[in-house]
Amino acid sequence: MKIANKRSFDDIGDFIFVSDEPVKADLILIPGAPIKELGLHGAKLYNEGYAPKILATGKYYFKYESLQDEFEKFSASSGDWLGQETEADYLKTLMLGEGVPEEAMILERESMSTFENAINAKKVLETEFKDNPVKHIILCCQAFHARRALMTFQSELRDIKITVCPVVTRGISRETWMNDQKSYNLILGELSKCGDYFKQDRMYEIR
Repeated sequence: MKIANKRSFDDIGDFIFVSDEPVKADLILIPGAPIKELGLHGAKLYNEGYAPKILATGKYYFKYESLQDEFEKFSASSGDWLGQETEADYLKTLMLGEGVPEEAMILERESMSTFENAINAKKVLETEFKDNPVKHIILCCQAFHARRALMTFQSELRDIKITVCPVVTRGISRETWMNDQKSYNLILGELSKCGDYFKQDRMYEIR
């Protein structure tokens, strides 16, 4: 795809691919997906000392009947299924293999969408960290999902600072998203979702 003046496309890339330098925080939070790179990146952030705890979220995407079904039908799944029942357990297994201790991980196993990831993560923070509230999280998400994930978690965790530390998955990055039709369509879909997700009442619901 050749574009003589691609300023608007650069603007879209800048908007979608949010990325911060990692800094020390209270918690690493991973929105679940059957993506190996997410678990490895979360483990890397933990092993480099950026946070003492990891919250891995996710059951499986609502369009599928199980995590195994998701791995078998979702072409973008990466890594092996590992026999786990939820995305959170899948991520935990990967992170254990990278040396993250089990006691450092908290799992949320019910979420089936990004919004449910955020809603249920908030419930975990309110119970597990009631005596020592989390003030700052690192959001460990897929790079192409970064803006929507940030907006979604900000809509629930309004008093918590969020540093976005994404990982490139499916070969889709700020530099490559226009290289093929599938990636191009995915990013424009994310751009649309950033409006559709929030244009009704969700941003203003009180939970």
